[in-house]
Amino acid sequence: MKKAFRKFGGCILALCTAIGGTACAQDDGIVVYGDNNENKKQISLAWWGNDARVAYTMDGVSVFEEQNPDINVKCRYGVWAGYPKRQNIYMLSHDEPDVMQINYDWIKTYSPDGMGFYDMNKLTDYIDLSNFTESDLSYGTVEGRLNAIPIALNTHCVFINKDIYDKYGIDIPKSWDDYFEAAKVMREDGVYPISMGDKQMFFFVLAHFEQSTGRSACNENGELILTKDDIKELLEFYKRLHKEKVLMPIQTSDFASFANGVSAATMRWISGSQTMFDGLFNEHVNIVPAPFPTINGSMDDTERLEWYVKPATLYAISSKTEHQKEAAKLVNFLLNDPEMALLQNTEKGIPISKTARETLEKEGKLNNIDYVASEQMFNYGDKLKIMQPILEKEDVFLSFFNGAAYYIYDEKSLDETAEDIYNKMYKINK
Repeated sequence: MKKAFRKFGGCILALCTAIGGTACAQDDGIVVYGDNNENKKQISLAWWGNDARVAYTMDGVSVFEEQNPDINVKCRYGVWAGYPKRQNIYMLSHDEPDVMQINYDWIKTYSPDGMGFYDMNKLTDYIDLSNFTESDLSYGTVEGRLNAIPIALNTHCVFINKDIYDKYGIDIPKSWDDYFEAAKVMREDGVYPISMGDKQMFFFVLAHFEQSTGRSACNENGELILTKDDIKELLEFYKRLHKEKVLMPIQTSDFASFANGVSAATMRWISGSQTMFDGLFNEHVNIVPAPFPTINGSMDDTERLEWYVKPATLYAISSKTEHQKEAAKLVNFLLNDPEMALLQNTEKGIPISKTARETLEKEGKLNNIDYVASEQMFNYGDKLKIMQPILEKEDVFLSFFNGAAYYIYDEKSLDETAEDIYNKMYKINK
């Protein structure tokens, strides 16, 4: 029945009540679907994502229910737009699903003391934690309580259109200076060495700042500690990128500019990169991950890369669930089951779970660009920094992006712009 729902979508919504035994509704863009069977333990699962994610997750739930005939799973899912608001309503009303896909920053938002989600350390009879290292589990641990388990790790990566760089006889950039040197050649033809969105730009200039100064944007408590002088340095480097035509103006930058060759590189999250570049691969465009840029052009000789890594997404269990065992079985299935691993493949990133990863490797699935880029992340993991959730807050990076425009286009002085950005950032920080 779940497969039928997946295939016929909206038509099934209209037929649900007529079929009987099926709960099916839409609430602010969130689809709720599942059988109401009083003879089974009822648990709920929530996630967000595109149609492909809905399809393989629904198929996975069907497999789980076949393996566990005493459990019925009611599904709640929707696209990302509006989903955080819905999650907030769930949590505030204590109506959150038994099992839920969560964002990394939601741990701090909903469980600052570790009590907001169920402690999965108590469920090791049902969740095989041996598939994860202590470092893996530390991302979801608060005050010694295992609130969430990461599905995959994620970081930003620069993806190069090697065909364009080869055309100009330029090697793949390794240092910050390499990008400026590339711009000297490419800008004559109106081509930019790199393009990216506002959030990626913030992390790009932040990496340069932290490498060149040795200072950090946040303290150990995850609070912003950027000074006005620090913000000035960020602004000056950003303006240089803009002025020397290294970075395509953010306002006109989109994926099409990379796909059409107006920019020779783009900065994106590793997770989902294969899907994003599929169309270009079909046209035989040679896209490769670039090294994390450093001051001296070597990742090996640098103590810290100042590049941030975080869980792509995580699974958590509601602290209010009445079915801890059943919820734990579902979490274990979603993370560790070989059938689920093959259904999900690398759509959520390269899985951390040892069993899931070995399954994909055995089936020859770990040969795409997600995997190649992830290998770089894993190989240099000790040089990467754990993402502080505040840096991902939209108001924080947009404070920089929107404020910087006044300086970039000479409408305000450096001091005035830094002052404005500082005040907005620290209002958020409080």
